[in-house]
Amino acid sequence: MTHFLFQIALISTIAIVTGSLIGWWLHYFYGQNKQQKSDKDLTVVKDYLGESIKENARLKLQLKQMEEKLEKLSYEDVPKISGVDFEAYKAFENTVKEANLQKYLN
Repeated sequence: MTHFLFQIALISTIAIVTGSLIGWWLHYFYGQNKQQKSDKDLTVVKDYLGESIKENARLKLQLKQMEEKLEKLSYEDVPKISGVDFEAYKAFENTVKEANLQKYLN
């Protein structure tokens, strides 16, 4: 009877050790591939982030320059003309501003 229990204990120990080694090997092999894939994906994300940061800075600078140009256009001296209809003059002024803005945007 003890011989039988010894055999069961030995076979169980061998099965546990073998299963653990096979599990470790599979985890190491597949984990290596998944780690490399995730590293590659992370590199792509970092590249996109770097490009988007540069693009964001460029667009902020461009927006600031356009706002400065618009501010220059907005604060030009308005000639003093008496007897002109205010509504018509404002419409004319807005048309000129839009034309100047379109000129700078194109």
